[in-house]
This record gives sequence, structure tokens and C-alpha cells, in this order.
Amino acid sequence: MNEKILIEEKANTIRVRFMDQILDGNSPELRETLSSILEKDVTEVYLDLEKVVIVSSLGISRLLSFKNKADEKKITVKIVNIQEKLKETLKKLMLDQFFGL
Repeated sequence: MNEKILIEEKANTIRVRFMDQILDGNSPELRETLSSILEKDVTEVYLDLEKVVIVSSLGISRLLSFKNKADEKKITVKIVNIQEKLKETLKKLMLDQFFGL
């Protein structure tokens, strides 16, 4: 089990809990986790950013790519438990509605 990313599966739902303060798009764990989720038969994915303070630009790019691929597979993706400053950053980038914030 990865210490930086915890995955909780329940029925057709997956909650991905990021346990590090920095969500780094270069992380092989992030790439592998998001890729493996797209292969599962789920209808909802919750990206839990409770502990995340900073998302790298590549991290944002990976989340956008994941969301687009999930949309193609009719998987709903939502960000939950987001820090207020990070939420404001996503609003400035006009990504808040894209991720259901």
C-alpha cells in the first residue's frame, strides 16, 4: 500500500485520499493510481485533497487529463475536502466548476 495515496473502494465508488501536502504531477504513484482507476468498473471517484496544500502545474494537468478520460467513460469525478487557498487557486484558473467545487 502506498503511504502517499490511499484508495478506498465501496460498491461503484472510489475515494482517493492524498496524504502528502504536495500533489506532484511527476509522482509515479499518482500516474499509476489514476491510470488504474480508469480500468475499474466504477461510476464515481472522489479526489480527497484534505491534506494537500500545493498542487504542481503538472499535477493540475494530470488531474485535468484524468477528469477528461473519466468523462469519456461516464465516471463522475469530484474533488472533496479541499483547502480554501487551493480552492481559490482553482477558481482563478476557472477549474472549480470543472471539478464540481
